[in-house]
Amino acid sequence: MKIILQTIILLFSIATFSQKKLEGKYCSVPIGESNVTCINFKENNRFDYMVSGCLGVSTIGSGKFELKEETLNLIFDKAEQVLKSEIKITDSKVESEKEVKLKFKVKDENGIEIPANIIRTSDRKHFFFDEVNKVFLVDKNSPKVNYKIEFIGYETIELKIDNSSDKIIEIDLFPDQAKVISDKEISWDWEKVNENEFKTGTNIWNRFKKVIK
Repeated sequence: MKIILQTIILLFSIATFSQKKLEGKYCSVPIGESNVTCINFKENNRFDYMVSGCLGVSTIGSGKFELKEETLNLIFDKAEQVLKSEIKITDSKVESEKEVKLKFKVKDENGIEIPANIIRTSDRKHFFFDEVNKVFLVDKNSPKVNYKIEFIGYETIELKIDNSSDKIIEIDLFPDQAKVISDKEISWDWEKVNENEFKTGTNIWNRFKKVIK
């Protein structure tokens, strides 16, 4: 009788554990000023993912999750990183027969000029850069070149510019947005602690507690 009872209890435990149903919003345990990861498990095995810290939300993503045996798989949807920054390029008549002038004007979202870094990321030969006035002098009709515009706390812009004419490149740079995780899969070890908590590792920051049902 005792053996039968133990077997029933064991089978009940296995059945209960094998369900491993996840619903609601779980967040990692914060340590000091460290980032907090929150995952909202929804119907049809959908989830929303977010990492935030003292500077706000830094990473977001959505997708489908799988909870199999002792592994939690987060399969992120393919999504584009949409930038708010705006770019306007105006062509003008070439003043020189040998070179073109590329004038950069970078402002923030309020129209105030900012000292952004402008980096020529390819073909670093045959040009001159006037850093004070943000002007590139480039060989006329040379191949298109990639440029990167960046400033701390703001979106990074990358663009390709041809060298057929003089140009004024006006950029309205907006503050950084949360990075979107796209077309990626994350696999974690998963262990249930209780009805409102699970862990993905042995460290305190690997514990996730339910905050919303």
